[in-house]
Amino acid sequence: MQKRFFSSLALSLFLNLLIKPVSVLFIDAGVQRVLGNEEYGNYFVLLSLTLVFNIFLDLGINNYTTRFIAQNSALINEHVRKTIPLRILLFLSYVVLVLITAFLIGIEFSSGGILLILILNQFLIQSIALVRSLLSGLQLFKTDAVLSVMDRALLILFMGGILIFDRQSVTIMSFVLCQFLGYFISFLFSLYYIRRQIHGHLFQLDFEYIRDVLRKSFPFALLVLLMLVYNRFDVVLLKKIAVNGAFQAGIYAQGFRLLDAFYMLGMIFAGLLYPLFSKMLIENKNDLHSVVHITAKLLIGGAFGVLIIAFFNGDFLLSLIYGDKVNQASIQAFIWLMGAFTAMSFNFIFGTLLTAAGEMRIMNAVALTGVIISVSANVLLIPYFGAVGSAMAALLTQTIVSTLLVLYVKIKLGVFLNKKSITYLFGYLLTLILFKCLTRGQFSAATTILVDLIAILIAALVFSIIDLKSLKKIWALNDSHQ
Repeated sequence: MQKRFFSSLALSLFLNLLIKPVSVLFIDAGVQRVLGNEEYGNYFVLLSLTLVFNIFLDLGINNYTTRFIAQNSALINEHVRKTIPLRILLFLSYVVLVLITAFLIGIEFSSGGILLILILNQFLIQSIALVRSLLSGLQLFKTDAVLSVMDRALLILFMGGILIFDRQSVTIMSFVLCQFLGYFISFLFSLYYIRRQIHGHLFQLDFEYIRDVLRKSFPFALLVLLMLVYNRFDVVLLKKIAVNGAFQAGIYAQGFRLLDAFYMLGMIFAGLLYPLFSKMLIENKNDLHSVVHITAKLLIGGAFGVLIIAFFNGDFLLSLIYGDKVNQASIQAFIWLMGAFTAMSFNFIFGTLLTAAGEMRIMNAVALTGVIISVSANVLLIPYFGAVGSAMAALLTQTIVSTLLVLYVKIKLGVFLNKKSITYLFGYLLTLILFKCLTRGQFSAATTILVDLIAILIAALVFSIIDLKSLKKIWALNDSHQ
């Protein structure tokens, strides 16, 4: 069982690292390169709007489903019958919320068709996720791994073909339709796989079940909503407040796309740490301290490396991806956003730890603080700095949120980075900065990236940011806690 789980996990990581970066850096960026920042910026605002309210399509049902089916696989038919009506009600609520918000912020009527397809895309994404939660609960991990990347693989096939053979026909509508087609085919495949596990009719309206799910999921749903607001609503504010807001949103999207790619990797680690932290908080707090130190060095050290490369090579990286659509504001926004990712890396450790400890009131209070800071900072900075102002606001918000989470973990759980870990992290960062100051301008742009990566790897090994023995220890602990 454990061997099957970890082999499937390795397959999932391999497929995600193979498919999703290609999708993000070549397909999404390719569409923006063809259409330009303004047209893509309008799309990015609509996408962000549909993502802000995404939690109302789920309310934690998928996570609950995985745990419930893993423990009660014989009850899968009953659970699905009760879940489907609830998902339909949540979808209707989601549609109303998105459309009302779109009307209130003045989304142009001409964008309505794209917005509706994006709404359907979000419904399909969450429906696929529900089926994947059932498959995961049934221990069908490899099927789940394939479904996790199928939609993106199909998007690469469909949109990649258009970008290569018929660039003149590239529009935002063709892009979102290719997304829809990928999600819809993946949804059909997911239904095929799960229908073999389910028998009988699939609809049972149970108001007591609905009330129970809503009551249990409310703290989690509120947390996700608040996090989405301070992570995503800045794009909507940028469109409404900035001069030439759509163009500024496109500039912001260039840097945010790379932040989002790194964020996905961080969330994979957080997903692995959550069950481990949950067990250790009850069974073995001594090992908990050790795991926090090891993983914090790895994640925060990795974020420092990303920041160094972005700061010194941002113009080359963005030009490589977006060509002549890059300007000085794009580069500045990108660097600020990579700073925000560095601050965010603390959240993957300390936010996950607080969530595992059940401290949802604290998490929601911190997230609400993040919303207030983000909205206020964006309103103040956007009129003067545009997309760069939004990126500055993101760094400020993530830094304050991370600081609060670290302090709460220290106060509530007594867990903090020890002096040795802090010393190693600072030594690692200062070494990288000194290296860049001494070698800047001595290599070509492409060679510089390679040299920087080698330097980061060597520094990470010297300062035990990458500690293979300790990582093996975590693997053994994870294995023993399954």
